[in-house]
Amino acid sequence: MTIGALIDAGVDFDYLKAEIGKLPVDGFELRAGRTVRANISAVKFDVVIESDSGPGHSDAHGPGHSNAHGHDHAGRHAHVHRKASEIIAMIRGSALEPAVRRRATAIFEKLAVSEGRVHDLPPEDVEFHEVGAIDSIVDVVGAAIGLEAIGVDRFACSAINVGGGFIHCQHGVYPVPAPATANLLVDASVYSRHVEKELVTPTGAAILAATVDRFGPLDGMTIETIGYGAGTSDFGEFPNCLRLFVGDSRPVDAPSADDRVTVIEANIDDMSAEALAYTAERLLAEGALDVVTVPAVMKKGRAGHLVQVLARPGDETRLSGLMFEETTTIGVRMREAARRALDREIVDVEAAETTVRVKVSSLDGRVVRVSPEYDDCARAARETGRPFDQVRDEAVRNYRKAIEERKSDG
Repeated sequence: MTIGALIDAGVDFDYLKAEIGKLPVDGFELRAGRTVRANISAVKFDVVIESDSGPGHSDAHGPGHSNAHGHDHAGRHAHVHRKASEIIAMIRGSALEPAVRRRATAIFEKLAVSEGRVHDLPPEDVEFHEVGAIDSIVDVVGAAIGLEAIGVDRFACSAINVGGGFIHCQHGVYPVPAPATANLLVDASVYSRHVEKELVTPTGAAILAATVDRFGPLDGMTIETIGYGAGTSDFGEFPNCLRLFVGDSRPVDAPSADDRVTVIEANIDDMSAEALAYTAERLLAEGALDVVTVPAVMKKGRAGHLVQVLARPGDETRLSGLMFEETTTIGVRMREAARRALDREIVDVEAAETTVRVKVSSLDGRVVRVSPEYDDCARAARETGRPFDQVRDEAVRNYRKAIEERKSDG
């Protein structure tokens, strides 16, 4: 389903096939075509396995805020038992592009760690009964190829429908989500609705765990393309599809002119630092503009904290409800406040042999601050082995250099 959505969003199928052909495996055929799920047109991707009894097809995996199909793991073709170390060595030794090798390896590493935790094994010794088959290796590598091909450097995922009921697999009958899947969905927002089927497989969850930068509601992008990937099962009125939005980050969270925000705050004196930090992460993921935790001296001289949240008008009920769920407070204060913000835009610059987004803040048309995005600089530093400060400074220099060149040309 991931690959189907990527193809529908614009990834060339012939290119995908050519790149997957760089894997040192054979005995399979790739197919893609349009189908309909609950009146929604989508691309169905299949890995067709050649077997002694003739070719058969396996279901493509579906992660995430997809409505991924459920399938019976025990009924799949090509049940090859492969250790995680063997699969990773195969990928690393292939002729795939370096970025694809890194992404595919990261997905299998996530799977290995999760399965190892479930079965009390070192990750490198985990044997993949289901995901070790040829079709699943192709699924993971194909997803990595497609994700690199669309040229997106940040990924977000909305709440994930995991389905319900039970599944039959190599190790027995497990509740949905299966233990390995549940491990991989830590920090994600999940729910169970509509069908008693497995809607997120371990492979799909691993793709999410290795790819997604932020779990939360859709916010802060201009949509350019939408792709739908179809699962095998057809649930009638429930669309068994993965939906993929591709677009650009919008320049700012707030307009440059004076505007209004809502301040939500509470005094808390009986929560650990870890719980407060987790609460701040959840509030930001759910759309808070900012979260500040300030040490304070409470009544009777007790040490505590003031938790202060900035919210867009209209988000007060949702975010205050989240504070009641995640903190020990029994009441919050809310007030409207005026806010003035600098003009801000996001500019792409080259640094450390990759693209880094730079937030440029201006006052009355004059640039007053240039701030490279932390996540982009950290990613570039990890990929190149260069110090973080070098990457950040290079991004600032290259931005200023581009501005000077533009002035001299104009």
